[in-house]
Amino acid sequence: MTNAVTGSNSTAGTNAAAASGIPTGPGGKLGKNEFLKLLVTQLRYQDPMNPLQGEEMAAQLAQFSSLEQLVNIGDALKTQQTQSDALVQAVTNSVAINTIGKEVTAVSDQVYLPADGNATVSATVAGSGQGTLTIVDANGKVLGSRSLGYVASGMQTFDVGSAAAGLKEGGYRYVIDVTGSDGKAVEVETYTTARIDGITYGQDGALLTAGPLRIRPGSIVKIGT
Repeated sequence: MTNAVTGSNSTAGTNAAAASGIPTGPGGKLGKNEFLKLLVTQLRYQDPMNPLQGEEMAAQLAQFSSLEQLVNIGDALKTQQTQSDALVQAVTNSVAINTIGKEVTAVSDQVYLPADGNATVSATVAGSGQGTLTIVDANGKVLGSRSLGYVASGMQTFDVGSAAAGLKEGGYRYVIDVTGSDGKAVEVETYTTARIDGITYGQDGALLTAGPLRIRPGSIVKIGT
């Protein structure tokens, strides 16, 4: 039995398909329309002395039916994903609008340093150890640091203190490093607490503004008054 896609029956069909512009090379597109055209062409140019058998036709049609169903499922999933993305965006925008004028706490490494340099930051520390607080710019350049001494595990609040010495008022980033008694780094998650004064929209969607700080709505863990 000659295979319906390869062998003597498919040679003429393949040549005709190539002549009609149907991609046949490796990696070429073969959608349901191209598949049907290829099947019709194969039937048209089949060898009269060796015609396509009934079971081969059934196999071809089964493949076509399966392909069409897969394409339809793919289209349905794309539609659902689009609708899901639109719903998430709508919820995000609603949350963003409702935070204006309120103090929020979000997972972030940003900190606003006022003119007097008095600022605090908070973090959740997974274990105890000796800590260091470092202020860096947007490029990660170290601008100042100070020792935090012994840091207990859990949610902690720290004064920026001398780490901000000599720095101008504005937005910065900070890093808290904690080293355990075994000499290994302890996991630390940092937070930003700020009062939201507006919303800006970019390629990544809505961003909340708090002076020079930018906060993603999805990173908020607490909304105050």
